[in-house]
Amino acid sequence: MSWQPPVIRTAILSVLDAAAAGRFTVEGFQRQSHAAEELTLRHVTVFYRQGQFDKSRSGWVQGPFRHNMTFSVELALAAPARMDLTIINDDTATPQTRMSALAASIEAAANADALWDELAGIIWDILIDPRNLSLGLPISDRWIPSIRKENPAPRGEFVLLTGSMDYTCEGVETPSGETGIAGAGIDLTQDQTADITGSAIDSAEQGAKVGT
Repeated sequence: MSWQPPVIRTAILSVLDAAAAGRFTVEGFQRQSHAAEELTLRHVTVFYRQGQFDKSRSGWVQGPFRHNMTFSVELALAAPARMDLTIINDDTATPQTRMSALAASIEAAANADALWDELAGIIWDILIDPRNLSLGLPISDRWIPSIRKENPAPRGEFVLLTGSMDYTCEGVETPSGETGIAGAGIDLTQDQTADITGSAIDSAEQGAKVGT
């Protein structure tokens, strides 16, 4: 059996890494670290979220089975908070200075939000590009039906913003039968027949005759 989700997940990651051009890092493909003063984390990873099998489009027992898959493309971005925490925690700070520090925090959150939108647009553009739709794999019905974004979350000196987009496609799963029992099947033979003569029937004996 060739289970498709890990293969497709790897293909999505590879396509994203090939087009990253230093704009973001991809899980398992980070080439180098950045100096702290240059840090703006833009990280992308991919998870297989769910799958559905259409019974009406599947073969009997041996397949192939149509597998409608959904992958979650996770985007994480961290931007400098630009807020002086010492002012917020300083008991001697005036309301005016604390308000200025809070305003800087709000501005940082808005900046992180804009950077996330930019990153989401880049990722969407890469995955929706007709040259990348098939990922080099025998899949069909590729689409990105939805994008979700969480609220900015201050994390010390940074503002963290996460979200995700769904990537859906259809593949084919064909079980190999390697774990099956040779010759095994379902006995659909009825073990009784109607008594059309009016005489009594030994059901056990009749069942044995029917099964022969």
